Amino acid sequence: MYCQELLSIYLIKLMDWIDLLSPNIYYVSRMNSSKEKLAILSLQYYSYPDAVGGAWNLTHEINKRLVERGHRVVIITCKPDDKYPDQEEINGVEFDRVSFAVSKDPIRLWNAIRRKVKHHLREEESWVAHVHHPLVGAFALTTKCYRQIPKIYHFHSSWYDEEKINLTETDQDKINRYFRLKIIRWLEWVCYRYSKSILFLSEYTRKRFIDYFPFKKPRMRIIPGGADTTKFYPSENINELNAIRNQLGIPVEHKFLLTVRRLEARMGLDKLITAIAEIVNRNPELKFKLVIAGKGSLNDKLKSQATLSGLDDHIHFCGFVPDNLLPGYYAAADIFILPTTFIEGFGIATVEALSSGLPVFGTPVGGTTEILESIDKKLLFRDADAKSMAEKIEWFLKNPDPIFSLKSKCREEALQKYSWDLVTDRFEEELDLVWKSK
Repeated sequence: MYCQELLSIYLIKLMDWIDLLSPNIYYVSRMNSSKEKLAILSLQYYSYPDAVGGAWNLTHEINKRLVERGHRVVIITCKPDDKYPDQEEINGVEFDRVSFAVSKDPIRLWNAIRRKVKHHLREEESWVAHVHHPLVGAFALTTKCYRQIPKIYHFHSSWYDEEKINLTETDQDKINRYFRLKIIRWLEWVCYRYSKSILFLSEYTRKRFIDYFPFKKPRMRIIPGGADTTKFYPSENINELNAIRNQLGIPVEHKFLLTVRRLEARMGLDKLITAIAEIVNRNPELKFKLVIAGKGSLNDKLKSQATLSGLDDHIHFCGFVPDNLLPGYYAAADIFILPTTFIEGFGIATVEALSSGLPVFGTPVGGTTEILESIDKKLLFRDADAKSMAEKIEWFLKNPDPIFSLKSKCREEALQKYSWDLVTDRFEEELDLVWKSK
């Protein structure tokens, strides 16, 4: 780690010399009073609505509320495909996108990020950087004008941890995997090193960060994710709820189990399918259906597992559910299941379900424990394996009343802790503190 410290310092000094060759004059800040509104430069690899996921949804909800409160937000992001325009304004948030082809070439991406950062920081604004991805953040650090503004790093989860799982699944070249992971860890470390503040979604993610960063710590603060409590709410419209169930092929007398996940390795969906098979084998008379909403690289593999296990009548894959339909799914379900086996920094879907008055069964992994324990420990699986999931779900199917009695408490927890307005309040406080300490 000491070598990483020296290497990062020398690289930054080298970039200072490169920047001296440029005749451009940068106007980084004009703020004289904390009462003035800030301009936030949000650095992301992907962003909502181009891509859908918990971290992207979180940044979208915060950014649009910051704009409503008078701040300016500019997002530098990459296109997941080329159907999106280079520049666009959504909910008052300014998008500046890197083309798909450039985003897949590290050298071209580095040049594009530097160019875009310099372009925006020429404007005389009160800039604060809000970093969401270490690759984009590290590339931006090679620009001197960017290093002059205060930076907040949002630690959604460890990119290193996630890639370690993904590369184990897909990359059999051990040497390539080793060096790729080393580079990822160094990129994360550089972003931490040059940030004024690190934000975490849970105590779990804060502890993961401390494991990686043994040197002098920046300011650290836990700000959880949230839910739109006016959008996700308990519904008493029986006709609408029954229509959703009918659309999904769930008879009235069946229990409706729901999970909304990206179909990727760490999400634990393979173990959940195994758990459902165990329940069906032991209790063929139980009437229920699990709906798996989402898309991802394991789609075909998971569908094949369910079919080979004889579960086509008990599991329905509905694919990606549009944002406007998701509240109805939560409202119509009887229980939400979060089967994550590794790395759950927070879980936006968890609090969206709670906001809908929908109890959640979750594995004792990461931030899920912190969310569910404060409601009732009965909501946690004993472990993150298929056996533990099967035991808890089977108990619920045979005796649902103790869990149904928690519905109002779930809703109240979301209102008190996880509304997006509360989350934005906390982030705005952090912006002000970071600006004043620059």
